[in-house]
Formats: sequence, C-alpha cells, structure tokens
Amino acid sequence: MADWEDRFWEKVDVCGKDECWEWQASHDRWAYGHFWLDGTMQAAHRLVWELTNGPIPQGLCVLHHCDHPGCQNPSHLFLGTIADNNRDMREKGRARSGRLRGQKNGQTKLTRQEVHMIRQLYATGKHTQALLGERFGIAQRTVSHIVRRERWAWLDASPMVRSDAMR
Repeated sequence: MADWEDRFWEKVDVCGKDECWEWQASHDRWAYGHFWLDGTMQAAHRLVWELTNGPIPQGLCVLHHCDHPGCQNPSHLFLGTIADNNRDMREKGRARSGRLRGQKNGQTKLTRQEVHMIRQLYATGKHTQALLGERFGIAQRTVSHIVRRERWAWLDASPMVRSDAMR
C-alpha cells in the first residue's frame, strides 16, 4: 500500500457495509470530497474507485447509487458515461427542467453587460485575460472561455458598452 493510501483512508468514516462512508476532509461546493495527491487536487470518490477497482477507463464518470457526493463507500459507486450521469440526475430529480443561462443561473457571477465588456476590453488588445479576471472577480480560465465564446456563447456580440465604462 502506498503512503498516500493510509492518509486517504484516514479521511473516510468507514462504517457499515451498506451505509454511506462520509468524506471527513475538504470538499467542493457540491460536497464532493477532494484529496491532494502528487501536487494536484483529486476527486475522492474517483480515487476510491481506482483503489478498489483499478483504473477508470477514459471518458467514464464515477457515479453514486446513493446520490450522496460525500460518500466514499465503494459499493455505492458505479461507472457511467456523461449521458448516464445526466440521466441519473434527471431520474433522481436533481436536474433542472431547462438549462438556465446567464443571470438566471444562480451560479453566475457576471451580468450580460459585464460579459460584453470583457469581450470588448479583451478585443482592444490592451487587457490580458488575467487582468480581466482580477477586475471582474473571476478566474483567467473563465475569461478565456468567455472571449472564445465557450461560455455565454448564446449572447450576441451587440450592445456596445459605454466607452467610459471601458477605462
């Protein structure tokens, strides 16, 4: 057993074989456990799968029968595609009936106007993605997705933002 495996299992509340085994350490905003391994943050439930079943085939997700993201019980985990994961969410009532875009999505930090401004400021060539990220309180990666229209792609290029707002 590798050194990290003992450290990993110390963070799991292993209880009855049919119960959820709760992750006792850091987790993300969706309650999935996270574990530092070799300098990167790993999803705990994926590590559990690999420790107990071997490598996860490329393109597959590790899903929970119990629908509890903090659960690390290997018997509660199964492999599936992204389509399987989406179907599982719908069947368990976790999927929204329609995709909420832009400001209607509770996860968004930006308004339509700010997205337009980010695109316009970046297009001037005077602002880096990192600087725009700092200015708008988002990650540089998010700015990159916005300017390449991988995020907010449905938002057209119109309404010009007032030039005084661009300073």
